[in-house]
Amino acid sequence: MAFSFSSEFSASAFTAVENAFISQYLPISNGNAVKVYLFGLYLCNKKDSQVSLSSMAETLDIPLEEVKESLLYWEEFSLLSVISLDPLEVSYLPIKTGGNSKPRKFKAEKYTEFTKSLQALLPSRMISTSEFSEYFLIMETYKILPEAMLLIVKYCADKKGGDISYKYVSKVAKDFGERGLTTIEKVEKELASYVLRTSVLEKILSAMSIKRKPDIDDLNLLKKWTTELNFEVENVIFAAKQLKKGSIQKLDDFILELYSQKCFAKEEIKDYASKKQEVYELTIKINRALAIYVEVLDTEIETYVNKWVSYGFDGQTLLYVASNLFKTRNNTLAKMDENIEYLRSRGLIDLISVSDYYLELNKQDEFIKKLLDTVGLSRQPIAWDRENISTWKSWNFSEEMILEAGKFASGKSSPIAYMNGILSNWKNNGVFTIETLANGEKASTETITSEEYNREYKNRRAIATSRAQRNLEKAQELEGFSSLYERSFSIEKDLAFAEISGDQDKLLSLENEKINVLKSLEKLLQSISLSLEDLSPKYACEKCNDTGYIGTHRCDCYLKK
Repeated sequence: MAFSFSSEFSASAFTAVENAFISQYLPISNGNAVKVYLFGLYLCNKKDSQVSLSSMAETLDIPLEEVKESLLYWEEFSLLSVISLDPLEVSYLPIKTGGNSKPRKFKAEKYTEFTKSLQALLPSRMISTSEFSEYFLIMETYKILPEAMLLIVKYCADKKGGDISYKYVSKVAKDFGERGLTTIEKVEKELASYVLRTSVLEKILSAMSIKRKPDIDDLNLLKKWTTELNFEVENVIFAAKQLKKGSIQKLDDFILELYSQKCFAKEEIKDYASKKQEVYELTIKINRALAIYVEVLDTEIETYVNKWVSYGFDGQTLLYVASNLFKTRNNTLAKMDENIEYLRSRGLIDLISVSDYYLELNKQDEFIKKLLDTVGLSRQPIAWDRENISTWKSWNFSEEMILEAGKFASGKSSPIAYMNGILSNWKNNGVFTIETLANGEKASTETITSEEYNREYKNRRAIATSRAQRNLEKAQELEGFSSLYERSFSIEKDLAFAEISGDQDKLLSLENEKINVLKSLEKLLQSISLSLEDLSPKYACEKCNDTGYIGTHRCDCYLKK
């Protein structure tokens, strides 16, 4: 019984290609040669493959002669053996990898004259077989004529000396080949241009205290600067002098900066370089003022300092900000950036306005420290404290009254939040002075008894609670509401722990989160014509109709009872 693959199975099979072929040979071979190799490899897997040169040419849509040349081309690499062309018989060979062997074999007689002339050009040393093979491969790959290759080698030897590395020669030759400079005429013309550009490059390297000779990469960069970026040669030399010390790569980066800023003339380059140096020196001073060390200043300059300067802040003002941040132990670049952004948003740019702001801030912080001592918190003032003070003062409370509220909050688990409730109560009852408190005309901070509460408000509380519950149920139908509402309660506990631990960053983060959560809740509730107040039980006093919230507010007439 015979076994065989169906035509459908064969069509879905695959042909394996060695990785060595792809990495070593595919990059240096033309497309048609690769097509012939892969098609032959495919035929090796077909037992009944009877093909001829003409049928291969027809199938691949390649001229007959080119199919033949391609097979002989791969034979030179020892990738296959052409046993016969008519009838066509080819045997594929394994690919040898590793070691110092060159992938391609060359017929020695083809380059006999070239090898003699090449050795005569470099009499101080013997040229190895591997070096000859490297040059042969370059000439074959790029179609460089032997006479043109000799000119390239002579140029390199004149430039670097007779003991020049053949890797350097190969690099130059490949550069010529990639640009299509493969004949004597084209190479001579390019080398004449090289002589002129080499003298320019020597001046450029000397300007940066670089003592080595120019190489092919330098020449290509000079061509880019003058041809692609349109810089005049004398201005490139002038730009190099601004760096004084550096590398050709740093000069390239600098030229690209100048190009992006449209600085082409000497005056423009000088002004830009001067400002760049000023920013560099300013960055060092800022780091000293902050007492930090930054290893890569270029990144810091690009990310922060250039931006701050572009906002209009001068060096003196930036150093003043850095000094204040160091005093408050906020001495990081991220904190400084945050402060600069805030100052800019408020239009505080010059030194006078910024210093006035920080003097007021320091004065405010002194009061906050006093308040924190009063409520029993041992930590530095933070932005959240300043926001609270600003809010309470906007309610027309003096610092004296704020401290008085702090006395009531002392010892509480979350004293700042507790203070907010007390001051809100006083505000609603018109209590803004110590005298009012002393005369008893104040909202009581003491807890009323359950007996009094039940006697006066039991019925109204039931009605208010029912109404608030209905509002809450309606709100919970909104997508995303429930999770936000639960977080609005749990965040208060987190705030209390953060205050106790003295974790300022955590406290500030939680306060910001709380603000965002409340804003999100209000936005959702607006879509059903409700607010957060509508979710809490409300009552109204029978005598004065004053409205408040159960558990946090009592009207005057009730409290006088």
